[in-house]
Parts: sequence; C-alpha cells; structure tokens
Amino acid sequence: MCVSPTNISIQLFVLHSPKMTLSLLFIIIISFLSLLAYYRAKRPRLNLPPGPTPWPVLGNLYQLKPLLFRCFHEWAQIFGPIMSVWYGSNLNIVVSSSELAKEVLKDCDQELANRYRAKSQVKFTKNGMDLTWADYGPHYVTVRKVCTSELFSNKKIEASRLLREYDVRGVIESIYKDCKGFIGIFLLYI
Repeated sequence: MCVSPTNISIQLFVLHSPKMTLSLLFIIIISFLSLLAYYRAKRPRLNLPPGPTPWPVLGNLYQLKPLLFRCFHEWAQIFGPIMSVWYGSNLNIVVSSSELAKEVLKDCDQELANRYRAKSQVKFTKNGMDLTWADYGPHYVTVRKVCTSELFSNKKIEASRLLREYDVRGVIESIYKDCKGFIGIFLLYI
C-alpha cells in the first residue's frame, strides 16, 4: 500500500481542525477543574491557623525561599507565631515561638507522637521502629528507656569522651588543611 502526499496533508488537516482544537481545549479545562475540585475536597475543613494562600496542587512551594528559616520568620511577622503552610497537598503547621513550641512539644506530645511518614522514611526506619519515628506506645516507651539508661547516661557519655575528642581533633585538622591549601591557591591568583 502506497501513501500519497495528498493523504498525508488531509490527515494533518484533520488533526489541526478547529473542532479538534476546541475539543482539546475543553478536555484541558475540564481536567483542570476536576483537579481543582479534588484539591478542595481533599483539603480539610478544619479551623486552621492563618497562613499564606496556597495554590492548588502546589500549595505554598512556589513561595518558599532557599533559606526556610528566613521565609518562616517573614511569615511569622505577617500571620503570627503559628501558621499553616502547604507543601503540595500536605498540610504543615509551623510554630515559631518558644512558648508555643513548649506547649506543643511538651504538653501535647502524645497527640502529636503519631506522625505522618513518607514512603522513604518508612523504608529507612523499618516502619517507625526506631526512636525518632516510632509512634507513641509500648515500643516507643521501651526504646526510650533503653536509650536513656544505656546510651545517654552520664557514665556512658563520659566513657566515650576520648573518642569524641579524637574525632573533633580530626575534623579541625582537616578543615585547617583545606583552608591552608585554599589560601595558598588564593595568593597565587593575586
């Protein structure tokens, strides 16, 4: 079967017809509106603290600056010491005052102990079985007791003093060597 140039031009004309363009535009608009409706339905209807206005799907990612602490400090001046920030479709509550942080982390710790874990965190923490990402419960209490008595006691910390001093000395020496070489290279270019 041989294809002639006239058949090709007719097929291209059909792909670029106004009806095809309108239907494609209609599909794009419907998809966007469906995505927006999904985002609004998924977003919790809670009494959230104030925060920057999020975009659908992106949240506040477009507003974040490279130095997050400066960004959060600026937002704290505008919205107050507690604010809601959206990372994509995930809600995060940011607390920027030491009094509120104490209240949240000390007084309400059991309500916040069961944290969201991303898939990568689940893999690296063996489904939250370590001290940092464990959900509050008997396992967490046991691991915390073991760490407090065996790892963080004054006797154990004092026993590892020489090792810590050796490691700190090595880090300082490597920084000194790197800086010394950098200053020599810098002086060559002057």
